[in-house]
Amino acid sequence: MNRLLVVLLLSPLLGSAQATIDTLHWSTTRRLLLSDFHAPIQSGLGGSEFHYQIGYEVRPTSVWSQPAIDAFCLMFRNLSWVSETARNERTLAYNQVLFDLVEVYTRLMKAKLVALHTDRHFKQQATQIEYLTNAELGAEVNRFRAETGGGDDLPALKRWQLQVAQRLYDTPDLRTTFRSSKIGYGMFVGGGGMLPAGPLTQTFSPAAGVVVGLDIAFQRTMLLLHPTLYNGTLRAGFSHNNQTWEKDMSITSSLFEVGLGRIVADLPRSRLIPYVGYRLLDLSPRDGNDERYKGLSLYNHAPTLGLIVDIKLGDNTQKPDRSEDSFWFVRTKVSYSPLLAQDTFSGGLINLQISLGGFSRIRRVVYKPDHTLIPLQGTMLN
Repeated sequence: MNRLLVVLLLSPLLGSAQATIDTLHWSTTRRLLLSDFHAPIQSGLGGSEFHYQIGYEVRPTSVWSQPAIDAFCLMFRNLSWVSETARNERTLAYNQVLFDLVEVYTRLMKAKLVALHTDRHFKQQATQIEYLTNAELGAEVNRFRAETGGGDDLPALKRWQLQVAQRLYDTPDLRTTFRSSKIGYGMFVGGGGMLPAGPLTQTFSPAAGVVVGLDIAFQRTMLLLHPTLYNGTLRAGFSHNNQTWEKDMSITSSLFEVGLGRIVADLPRSRLIPYVGYRLLDLSPRDGNDERYKGLSLYNHAPTLGLIVDIKLGDNTQKPDRSEDSFWFVRTKVSYSPLLAQDTFSGGLINLQISLGGFSRIRRVVYKPDHTLIPLQGTMLN
């Protein structure tokens, strides 16, 4: 009970200590400064003390892609210090070489992690790689400190400086990037209307209904699969294929468009897709149980021409740390197809739709090697 009370009393202090941890990540251009050493100077001790850590993180992307692996090395500024007698360029150069050496081993560790297969043994293997890397790094850090006398042996320090700079160049940084897949897919649902055009307006009234659809993209080419279901009435009766369709009959129109489109404009806020395709129309009485209408049906197919305008929602700028290129959109679509049935009727159908949907392209992880050239700090020290 007393131990629990002590833990409860200390927990706010521990939380406060964690919140004040001050770190600095290694950078190609951002070199160490004396102001980066924030820890209180240890009384009675000379020189300096540099505290570092290396680690890695694995971020899942999608079920079809490898996870993104990143490695990092950082300096604990609130634990590192420089004594008053050592606040000079040589001390900075000494600690910078140490920091660069830690970065070399961080890159070596990342390369080994990237080479692993991301199966159920990944975590165990990655932990072993991290442990061995830290052990090898610790041994070389001790050798560096011993050979340079903690930075006092200037020729040895310069030799290490050149050596570590060359190793940084020879050990490229595998930058984690994402490359969009050529394949994309989208789905949408909404409402629309089928409007007759030409002489057909005397036979069919405008019809309203529900639209759903699937888009499959290969680069900028789109395969469009768009079924719709409309309900309307006949303004006038007609005969077709020895079947009589009565005036004011309630009808159901099943429309299915298959098209090929091209994304001619793909902007952060909009997308424009003209397309051509083929349209199938299945016309049937809405009351299929009425004995008078048994077997009554009309099938028609014709080419179609259309235009799609997608208004994108939200922030659609590509981000380097995103595993998917995706967005929601509000779609306006209009298409036209002829409807010819010999001498029965002629004209065309205008298909107008407004819908809400989403589109996504999977992004796979790509590691780009980046050879690093660093400025040599302290080469003119004496």
